[in-house]
Amino acid sequence: MSGRSGFARPRATQPVSASSRCAVWVVPWLLGASLFASGAAAEPYLSVRSGLTCATCHTNPTGGGKRNAFGTAYAHTEVAQRVVGEAENIWTGEVNRWIAVGGDLRAGYESVDVPNAEEQSEFDISRGTVYAEVRAIPGLLSFYLDEQIAPDSAINREAYALITPGAGKYTIKVGKFFLPFGWRLQDDTAFTRQFTGINFDTPDNGIEAGLELGSWSAQAAITNGTAGGPEADSTKQVSLRGMFVSSGWQFGASYNFNNAALGDRTMYGLFAGFRTGPISWLGEIDYVTDETPTGDVDSVVGLLEGNWRIAKGHNLKVTYEAFDPNEDIDEDHRDRYSVVWEYSPMQLFQPRIGVRLYDGVPQSDLQNRDEFFAELHVFF
Repeated sequence: MSGRSGFARPRATQPVSASSRCAVWVVPWLLGASLFASGAAAEPYLSVRSGLTCATCHTNPTGGGKRNAFGTAYAHTEVAQRVVGEAENIWTGEVNRWIAVGGDLRAGYESVDVPNAEEQSEFDISRGTVYAEVRAIPGLLSFYLDEQIAPDSAINREAYALITPGAGKYTIKVGKFFLPFGWRLQDDTAFTRQFTGINFDTPDNGIEAGLELGSWSAQAAITNGTAGGPEADSTKQVSLRGMFVSSGWQFGASYNFNNAALGDRTMYGLFAGFRTGPISWLGEIDYVTDETPTGDVDSVVGLLEGNWRIAKGHNLKVTYEAFDPNEDIDEDHRDRYSVVWEYSPMQLFQPRIGVRLYDGVPQSDLQNRDEFFAELHVFF
């Protein structure tokens, strides 16, 4: 889904919502739509389903971006319904021992229905990215680049040097990277991604140190706190994230403090995942305090998501999100409901179809919109 329909600034306090009046037809409608739609992505629920850490499947130890050889093989054999072609000819991203590349393209159709306004729809490329990894010293020192090439002009998302001493048990990043905080959801319009301001549109410049000790994964970062923009003072942003991963469940905690001239922001978060049979669950709750000229503003944002693996290659994603922008104000609560059908017919090819319903304050039509989207995700 196009990120343009969200709110993607580090200090944005404007998530949006709409009514659940169409919920009675969403599920059966999508069941019928699954006959021609499909998709699945490298998302946190796959980590919960497999019992693996982000570093197992991604070049970036905290997840997102380029998949490593194992992650690509996992997508081929465990996510896709079937593998097309001979095993020795399957793409892994490995050019040779020193160079690996990858990419993602998401394009499709989106329709937005805002009460008291004309319905709008468009075909669009929501995001196209390419990745490159150069291993100057294989197993120890590499250089990583994540470049967004669409839509519009090119944007550098990540560019850093990665040092991995101790056979990868320790990690050090220096450069521009995504901040460690909560679940790194693929959907950047999720309330937990947009309101916290930590998402794929807001990487930052700095240094990060991490530990990958079997079931334990932890990161600590110090960055400018400007979402990649120029630094105007000596204040910095501190991000901490730690989690424990087992075969059936995961649990983690996050902390972020941004010392900014316009007002400090402090965030605490808990996130968890577990499996119940074929369903992988994700949950996250974040508590945010913003310093303003009139006093502190306390906010809460949360997510509950279930991913039901109906059959190999088929995933039904149902999500509930809640956002309270100011605990001192009544009747400003906002909710979002999502149902997305994903089906991966073969490797590297993932279409999907879904509906998102927003439920906000009655006075705001935009906070009560309905969205329908169909998206094709191709990756290599």
